[in-house]
Amino acid sequence: MSFNTSSFVGKLIELNTSQQSIQTLSTWAIHHRRSAQQIVDIWFQQLTKSPKDRKLLFMYLGNDIIQNSKRKGNEFTQEFSRVLPDALSHTYKAAVDDMKTIKQIDRILSIWKERGIFGKEFIEKLQSYRPQGLRSEDSVITSPNKRIRSNSDSAPDADTVIRSLINLERSSALQDNRIKQVFTTLPNEVWNPTTVEKITDRKRLESLLKSVDKSYDILSQHRIRLQNEFHERNKVAAMLKEFVMHQKEQLRNVETRLSEYQGKLSKVQAVRAQLQAHLESLPDLSSTSLEPLPETGNGTRLQP
Repeated sequence: MSFNTSSFVGKLIELNTSQQSIQTLSTWAIHHRRSAQQIVDIWFQQLTKSPKDRKLLFMYLGNDIIQNSKRKGNEFTQEFSRVLPDALSHTYKAAVDDMKTIKQIDRILSIWKERGIFGKEFIEKLQSYRPQGLRSEDSVITSPNKRIRSNSDSAPDADTVIRSLINLERSSALQDNRIKQVFTTLPNEVWNPTTVEKITDRKRLESLLKSVDKSYDILSQHRIRLQNEFHERNKVAAMLKEFVMHQKEQLRNVETRLSEYQGKLSKVQAVRAQLQAHLESLPDLSSTSLEPLPETGNGTRLQP
């Protein structure tokens, strides 16, 4: 099927944040890589028109297409490099008050840099559109043995961790039963090259080729999904490691604060006991009765 503009726009509108939705549309786009220029132009147009809360979703889609299309050619890498400066400038500006979105964009750029998707100078150009005064995802303190994030503010919150785990499990390629069906529905001749060579019926061969092509497409898409899931699980594992480190740091902070306030409480208890003891040592004037003054000779009492 040839590329259709309105069909692609419709798919972009229906795109959601699940990994499966992103990968499915990415695979579809890569299949139509001969129309890479049109696809990238429409992607950029829809990105600029989309609400703030969907712009990151378009970046996720672009990232998936860019990385997975490189195995088949550089069409998308070249076309995206044409629009990415404007796309990043626009997306960063839209997310100026949304630090979570900015961090996710930082992460995408870091991946492109680490994997050599784009050149160093081009990545630095894209990073230059980042709002000034905000700490970059690459901001770290270096030591001879390891790299450590500059502070615990970069640790993911619990909601982000839970959402990532749920999305990962919901869209896992390991749960796709279609792959088992692919192998069970393939004709026996496919698994035996000797048998295939003996087939002389052209229609039979064409039917076998059609079945194999269909299975090949499904398996190729599944391989891409598995590769993406592998990278996603690595990211989630790193996120969990960072989250656990942050929780341990918070545990130490709570332990220190607990010890500090336990000492203060002990001091307050000591002062309280001292005040109580001192209060009990004082005479109770409220229960003391005074003797009456003596009378004078004329029968009247002396006035105090």
